[in-house]
Amino acid sequence: MKEASKKKKVFLVLFTILFVAIISLGVVGYSKVLNTDLIYQGVKVDGLDISFMTKEEALKFIKEKKEAELDGKGMTLNYYDQVYNVGLKELGFHYDYNKAIDEAYSIGREGSIVKRIKDIIKVRQEGINIELDSNYNREKVNQLVDRIAEDIDIAAKDAEFHFNNGNIKVTAEVVGKVVDKEELTKLINDNIHTLEDIEIPVEHIIPKVTKDLLSRINGVIGEFSTSFKGSSKSRIENIRLSSQAIKGTLLMPGESMSFNETTGPREKKYGYQEAIVIIAGEFTPDVGGGVCQTSTTLYNALLLADVTILERSPHSIPSTYVNLGQDAAVAYGFLDLKFRNDFDFPIYIDSKIIGDRLYFYIYGDKNAKDYTVKIEPQVVEVIQAKEETILDKNLKPGEKVLVQQGRTGYRVYTYKSIIKNGKTVSRELITKDYYKPRNFIYKIGEEPAEPTSSNQDNDVKVDDTNTNEDNADNLDNTDFIDDLIEEDNTED
Repeated sequence: MKEASKKKKVFLVLFTILFVAIISLGVVGYSKVLNTDLIYQGVKVDGLDISFMTKEEALKFIKEKKEAELDGKGMTLNYYDQVYNVGLKELGFHYDYNKAIDEAYSIGREGSIVKRIKDIIKVRQEGINIELDSNYNREKVNQLVDRIAEDIDIAAKDAEFHFNNGNIKVTAEVVGKVVDKEELTKLINDNIHTLEDIEIPVEHIIPKVTKDLLSRINGVIGEFSTSFKGSSKSRIENIRLSSQAIKGTLLMPGESMSFNETTGPREKKYGYQEAIVIIAGEFTPDVGGGVCQTSTTLYNALLLADVTILERSPHSIPSTYVNLGQDAAVAYGFLDLKFRNDFDFPIYIDSKIIGDRLYFYIYGDKNAKDYTVKIEPQVVEVIQAKEETILDKNLKPGEKVLVQQGRTGYRVYTYKSIIKNGKTVSRELITKDYYKPRNFIYKIGEEPAEPTSSNQDNDVKVDDTNTNEDNADNLDNTDFIDDLIEEDNTED
C-alpha cells in the first residue's frame, strides 16, 4: 500500500511538471500571435476573406471589390415607354468600409489574454462575417423624383369650344398626369437594397370639360330678337356693350349665371353712356339706358331654349319692344336676371346686332331638346288710368293744364307651353306681373264763386304725394329699377 501511494505521488509531480512546460510553451507561442498587427484567421467582411491582412490591405481589398460591384448595381423605374435606369452611386449610395475594417481588426484584441486567446481560437474554428453598413443621399432621391415628375407631369386641360359665325369646332381635352412623389420616394427608399423594378405611381386627372361633352352643342335651341329702331346712338352703344359682355358665354351642366355679374356695373369708366331712363316717373338722361333691352332679349331666348330662370323682374312701365309679361328689368346691385343650365349638355350664348335689331341665340343639343317652347302672356286685367284735378287759383277759371301724364295699368299672367310632335304636352304659369296704372293729373282754374280750402291741400299734395306713391310702388312693383337705372326703350 505504501509503495502504491508513493508511485502515485511521483506521477502527479511528473504530470504537473509536464503541464507547466506545455503551458509555458503555449504562452510563448501565442505571445507572437497576440502582438501581431494582422487581422486574425477566419474573419470575413461581406463574405470576403481578409485573414492575415493588415487594416490598410483589408480596406483596399474590400473597397476595390465592393466599388466594382456598385458600378453595376441600380434600379429600373418604369412608366409605360419611359424607363429610368438609376445606378446606386447616382443616389449617393456608399459603404462604411472603415467601420467594418475596424470591427474586423478588433476581433481577438479585446479583454484579458485568456479571452483574447479564446476569441482567436473560436474565429479560427468557426469563422465570422461582418456585414458592411451602407447609406445613401436622400436629397439625391428627392432630386431624382423631382426630375421624373418634371418629365411625366402634364397639366389637365379642358376641351375648348370654338365658335365662329355659327361654325363650331371643339379641341380635345388633355388628360392630366401627376406623379405621386411621396409614394415614389417611399418605393425608391424601400428598394435600395432589393433593387427590384419600380412602376412609377402616376395619377391621371380627367378634365371636367371633355370633347364628347362639348360636341353635344350642335345647334340653336332658342333664339329671340328685339328692335331698337329710333334709339339714340348712346342707347345703342349701351345695348352693344352689354350684349357683347354676354356673347360667348359657355354654361356647363349645373352652372348658373348672373346678368349683372357678367356685364358688370353700368358706369362711364366701362364705356357706358348717358341715355334716356325713367327716374321717379320722369324721362331723364342717365348712364346705362338700354341695358334692360339686352336683358329682356336674352330672357326670352332663354325661355324659348327652356333654360331654368332663377331670378327675373318686370319693369313698372310696359316696354315697347316686347310683349307685356316678357320683359326683364335689371339694375346693378338691385335687380338681376339669373339662370341655370339644368340640361345634361352645355349651352353656349351668342349675340348679334343686325341692322336695328338685337339677337340672342342659345346653342345646345338639338337632339336632346327635341321640342319647342311657346310663351303666351295673357292680360287678365286692364286698369284704366283715372283723372285727378287740382284747383289752381293762379289759372284762369276753366283753364286746364296737364301736370302728369297718365298710363294704363295691367295684370298679366304668362304661360309656357312645351310642344312636341305638334302636340302640347305641358302648360304652366311662369310669371304674374303687375304694371301699375298712373293717373292723369290736371290743374284747373279755380272758379271764383266756389272757393274751397281743399284745393290748396290738393295743390300742395300734387308733387310730393304723387311722387311718394310712385316711390312706394317702385319698391313693391319694380319701379325701383326705373328710379335707379331704367333701361326702357323710350324712343320706340
